[in-house]
This record gives sequence, C-alpha cells and structure tokens, in this order.
Amino acid sequence: MISVVAMVGSVKEDEFEALAFCLKGTRKELVGWGHEYLRCLAGQIGQEYEKRMGEGKSVDEINQLVDQIIPEFINHNEEPEAVDLLLEVERLSALTDFTNTNNFERVCNYLLSCSDYAADTEEMQLTFKTAFDILKKFKRYPEAMRVAQKMNNIDLMGELMNDCKDAVTLKQLAFMLARQRNAYESEDADLQGIISN
Repeated sequence: MISVVAMVGSVKEDEFEALAFCLKGTRKELVGWGHEYLRCLAGQIGQEYEKRMGEGKSVDEINQLVDQIIPEFINHNEEPEAVDLLLEVERLSALTDFTNTNNFERVCNYLLSCSDYAADTEEMQLTFKTAFDILKKFKRYPEAMRVAQKMNNIDLMGELMNDCKDAVTLKQLAFMLARQRNAYESEDADLQGIISN
C-alpha cells in the first residue's frame, strides 16, 4: 500500500520510493494494484537494475518483479513496454516464452524496429536473434530467413532450411538465399539449383 502511495506522493525525483517499498513488501499480487502502478515500477526497475549491477549486488528481486510485470504487459497489448523492460534488465531472450499467436507479430515488429537504435552491435544482434527465435517458434520461415540474412548468419539460415518441412516454403527460402547470394549450400539438388541460380 505504501508503495502505491509513493507512486504519486514521492518527495524526491531521483529516489524510487515506489520500487523501494515494493521490494520491502511481499511482492505478491502486484497486478491487482493496476496498470499504472506496474508502469511506474517498470520505469524505476531499469535504473535500480543498473545501480545494482554497478555495485555488484544481486538482481534476483528485480527479476522476480519483472516476471510478474511482463505477462501483464504482453496480455494487455503493451508489447513495447515489455520489450523495453526486458532490454533494460538484459533478459530479452526470455521474451520468446511470453509470446503467443496473438502477439508475436507485434513483438517482432517492435524488436526489429528497436534494432535500428541499438546501443551497440551486440544489442542489435540480440534483438535480431530474439526476433528470429520467435518467428521460428511460430513457423514463419520466410520472415525468420529475412532476419537471419540481416544477421548474415549461415548457421541460422541452415537451421531454417532443416526445420522447414513444406516443399513450397523451402523453395521460397531457396529463392531468398539466391537473391541475396548467401553462401548456404543445400544437400537437396533441386534447392541447390535454385540457390545457385
């Protein structure tokens, strides 16, 4: 209760009282306090995570909060907030577990747009890989192939070619590989003929 009150009545701007009181409490049934409260916590979690990592402290409590907040965001069409929060706590790969047939396209579109603004190459590759894993999970092979080609990762391209069982989709993937002149080689003679033009 004090955490919720601190959300609106915080004395100092740089102190995250809502999060501090939340961490001192039971941290159960946070969803019941409403969406704005969860958004407030999510906004404070990033700075607290960074502070703890800098001091070498445990972030387990933070991750427990994130595990409660992310499903709520995902289930209420707040995919960008969920992705941003997972980026801040360096757990983007966990996003694959939270996606479903109703939201995976929005999640992937946001991830791919985030990659343009990545702080470094490692973060860009992580956003691409997460999008790839989600697309592959839902058998969206052509979209996943585009992501693998952006990453220029032959292993991921091979993964898709081996995982896909539909003959027409396989040919489409082969044409995509041929168009981009990727160095992937297929054991199937027909597909290799397409790939090598």
